[in-house]
Amino acid sequence: MTVNPSNQKPIILWVITGVLILFLAVVGGLAFELRKLLRSHVINRDGEVFMVVASAEVDRVRVQNEGIFDSGADEELLEVALNTSEIRGILGVQVYKNANNYVGAFPISIKRSNLELVDELELLQKRPISRYHASMKLADIFFIIEEEDGEPMMYPILEILIPLFSLTDGEVSGFAQYYMDAGDLALELEELDDNVLYYAGGAFVLGALLSGGLLYWAFRKLREVNTLLEDRTRNLISANHKLSMESRTAAIGAITSHLIHGLKSPLQGIRQFVTAYSNGEGNGSDDAVWQDAAETTEQMQKLINEVMEVLQDRGSEYTYDLNAREVGTLVDERVFHYAETKGIVLKLEESGPCDSIQLPNDRANLIVLILVNLVRNAIDASHQGTTVKLCIHSEKLGNLRFEVLDKGEGLPDHVVENLFKPVMSSKQDGSGIGLSLCQELARHLDGQLELADTGPQGTIFRLKITTITATA
Repeated sequence: MTVNPSNQKPIILWVITGVLILFLAVVGGLAFELRKLLRSHVINRDGEVFMVVASAEVDRVRVQNEGIFDSGADEELLEVALNTSEIRGILGVQVYKNANNYVGAFPISIKRSNLELVDELELLQKRPISRYHASMKLADIFFIIEEEDGEPMMYPILEILIPLFSLTDGEVSGFAQYYMDAGDLALELEELDDNVLYYAGGAFVLGALLSGGLLYWAFRKLREVNTLLEDRTRNLISANHKLSMESRTAAIGAITSHLIHGLKSPLQGIRQFVTAYSNGEGNGSDDAVWQDAAETTEQMQKLINEVMEVLQDRGSEYTYDLNAREVGTLVDERVFHYAETKGIVLKLEESGPCDSIQLPNDRANLIVLILVNLVRNAIDASHQGTTVKLCIHSEKLGNLRFEVLDKGEGLPDHVVENLFKPVMSSKQDGSGIGLSLCQELARHLDGQLELADTGPQGTIFRLKITTITATA
């Protein structure tokens, strides 16, 4: 499968866009978490400072008022609150003994609020609580607030809750809630947000450029590799086509040689017949001679039809399957008459599931050509009244083994040594091309043709066909 380079550009753009969106989400998430952490540190910073200052003020007030009121008394807590409320930016302070005990506030115009139990438990751990309100109505804190043009007065407010304890004994005696003008803090937080956005944006732009560049480079390499693979694929397809054409040419050449080999003897017989009659040697009324000529002609026609059938099957796009049993039946049909005229009994034997081994029609017809040649040779080598067997064995993994057995006298040693070489034949009028062609066709089928045995008891030729698939 090839990909049009023009169609790759939208894909590349979509991939790069997706990666940039993902990278933006990661940078944005990290920037948000960093902003949250930095803002928390800035907001809690004043709470830590106030707690230290208030604790030092508790010790100072206790020393100053020693003997006047007890440690942790409401008066002590109020004096500490009053003194610390003079710090710049403090709008007011409220003092609690605990969540259920309100002590007082400065100034007195502050609306009374309750200390939440959850906050008290946190403060008892000597951890200050800071809450930043970016825009808060002063009317929510004080009783008397004049509003301009009926609009509520909104200000940034920092709410700080701290425990009041002595640095000497560390015992918490109360709690203070401060309301602080957070105008400076709002500017600081705004500047912090701008810096985070600036650096996050810079990181995103830099990362996007690097990621985009790397992705572009990677896609260019992939495109080059894809182009190389396409070229190699085209070359492989071309080479495969050439090999297929060469294979078909070799098969057609072998089949054509088979045809020529098969026609040679009948043509010579017809030539002798015609020569004899042209010289006046024959008897025109001899029906037996004319019958031989007709049979020879019919034999030639059958051979031509068989070869043409194979050539048509190999050139046709339409294919069908034949099982091993049907191959044996075709061989039997094509040599039965020849065996009958020679007085030979032809016997077909099977072992294994031969009907489950399927062969494409072109392969099956080549196998039939090989077996017909072997069976005819076996018939020629046999004595009248004997039997020639064609045995079909179905082996494991869908392989087939064909064996042709005769009861002849066997092959001479000099013939066995050069059996599959052209122009080597044991027949008186043979050309020696038949077995050579059979072996060539067997190789074309990725099979093997061999002489399994020969001797006074007879001869066995074996054809093995591999790479056959068995049907379920």
